[in-house]
Amino acid sequence: MEAGFPEKIAIVGLGLIGGSLALAIKHASPGIHIAGVDFPQVLDLAQGKGAIDEGFPPAELAQAVGGATVVFLATPIKTILELIPRVAVAMSPGAILTDVGSTKEAICRLAREVLPRGCYFIGGHPLAGTEGKGFRAADPFLFQNALYILTPLPDAKEALPRLTRYVEALGAIPVVMDPERHDEIAAYVSHLPQLTAVALVNTVGRKEGMLPFAAGGFRDLTRIASSPYEIWRDILATNAERIEQALKDMIRELSRLRETLQGGLEEEFVRARALRASIPKRAKGFSGEFPSVRVVVPDRIGALAEVTGALGKAGINIKDLELMRVREGIGGTFRIYVERHQEAEEAVRVLRAAGYEAEVVD
Repeated sequence: MEAGFPEKIAIVGLGLIGGSLALAIKHASPGIHIAGVDFPQVLDLAQGKGAIDEGFPPAELAQAVGGATVVFLATPIKTILELIPRVAVAMSPGAILTDVGSTKEAICRLAREVLPRGCYFIGGHPLAGTEGKGFRAADPFLFQNALYILTPLPDAKEALPRLTRYVEALGAIPVVMDPERHDEIAAYVSHLPQLTAVALVNTVGRKEGMLPFAAGGFRDLTRIASSPYEIWRDILATNAERIEQALKDMIRELSRLRETLQGGLEEEFVRARALRASIPKRAKGFSGEFPSVRVVVPDRIGALAEVTGALGKAGINIKDLELMRVREGIGGTFRIYVERHQEAEEAVRVLRAAGYEAEVVD
């Protein structure tokens, strides 16, 4: 066994997450045997990229799962719920069954009912993803320093250290919690923002002629309103009670703002600013907090290369670079993450000396 992985893993569903799991496992441990389950065209892609060693169509699910030490269900939530009873009867003694669903309580409840004695279920939810879909968007580094929630059933505690090692070998950060707590957190920090974005776009969209004037702030706040409903249908259905409570709390907060609008909202703005500042400022793909610099780059060939080159020449290592906004023909605003605050201040000095508008981001 390499990098702590077992000899055989089965991954059911080779889309963005399942495909990325396969690629990440192969990257960490090339010798691990991976059986993939999906439709023939997807299996061809996955085998062509070396992500799996053998492929099985859905009709041969039991054959794919047999002999696997760990089975990942990497499909939409509704399909996960349909697969659990079918996979349970085909699993080998001592094997771990896990999933990547965005809600956990309904999945864990069903697994508790149908999983045979001697096998273990540990719910999983990697907090990672991109705007891409399908295996073509799969990335072996998708899980690097991403939080990976694990929700073990009570009788799976002895298997938890094994799955935790596998998750760490992917480069992810395992966090263990109860499925109920996971779904409560998700309702407030993921599902509520999604519905808020949908409501905001629809509210403004119903006012004739307003959306053409929506600028950067509105677009930033409502970006996730573009998410397809197919992704959210199962999430909303399997976490409805907690989402309803989150919506009630949000409506209550909006009502308070409405009632105090004339009396001034300074206290609310100050509180919100302080609370938001307490959110860890993590560069994408990194577990720690990093200081950052905001720089305006003109729209001309080689400008961004000049910026990164100037920082490199000054010995400043860029941890991450993010395009915040862009205006065609004028330029864009980039956020550059560096290692230390001292480097952020030095980066501003270097960039300003090179003629760029730059400042440290609070």
